[in-house]
Formats: sequence, structure tokens, C-alpha cells
Amino acid sequence: MRIQLDLFRSGEGRLEGTVRAPGGGGCPFTGVLDLLRVLEAIDLPALDDDPAATRDRGNDDG
Repeated sequence: MRIQLDLFRSGEGRLEGTVRAPGGGGCPFTGVLDLLRVLEAIDLPALDDDPAATRDRGNDDG
């Protein structure tokens, strides 16, 4: 699976941006905790069934 993150720091130094997952629109976040909530909400089992998602996986056999 490939997830795209657009990150920047606000004037106050807060981490902000947008998370883009395959098959979904952009989901904005403000702060690290909010980013973790957005990532947790991504439906991984549905994405694992996508042949395009498996093509991008590396070999973890070492």
C-alpha cells in the first residue's frame, strides 16, 4: 500500500497536512495525534485486496 502525506508546519510550529490513501480523497489533519487518528481510520483489509497495492510492497524476507 502507498499513502501520500503532504506535510507543512504552521506559523505556530504545528504539524499540518493531508493524507491521501488509494481509492480515497484527501483527509486533512492538524497535529501529530490527529495524523495518527487519520492513519488508524484507513481501511487496510480493503486496500490489501487491491492488486495495485501489492505491487508496491517490498520483499521482507531479508
